[in-house]
Amino acid sequence: VFDDEEESKLSYTEIYQEYQALVEKLLEDYLKEVGINEEKFQEAFSSPLAKTHTSQAILQTVLAAEDFRLFKKMMVQKNIEMQLQAIRIIKERNGVLPDCLTEGSDVFSEIEQEEMKILREVLRKSKEEYEIEQEKKRTEE
Repeated sequence: VFDDEEESKLSYTEIYQEYQALVEKLLEDYLKEVGINEEKFQEAFSSPLAKTHTSQAILQTVLAAEDFRLFKKMMVQKNIEMQLQAIRIIKERNGVLPDCLTEGSDVFSEIEQEEMKILREVLRKSKEEYEIEQEKKRTEE
């Protein structure tokens, strides 16, 4: 439901509140499971190791529970990723994209083409970071 409009919808607030409650519950349960109290978590969260690029990417979901703007940005990004994934699947299954998804694509301005290149690069890096994160989790397990 998230789009990149400046004004946020009421539904965003409701979803954000659900997200906050979910993150809080999952984090609380996880900390209990591994035997870490909230104070120790706060120390670890503010340590230099938590400031690395990889750690920040992992902690972004937790940080988003405290910052609506970050949450919205993350949701808009996920929405774009899901749309691109859907387009890829359509293309893989059908061999080509339907006209409704390609109509007018050859009239992109140079700025729009540059924005698409940037978006593709951002998505590629995001995917690589996610795959690295998942590989680390598998290795740790």
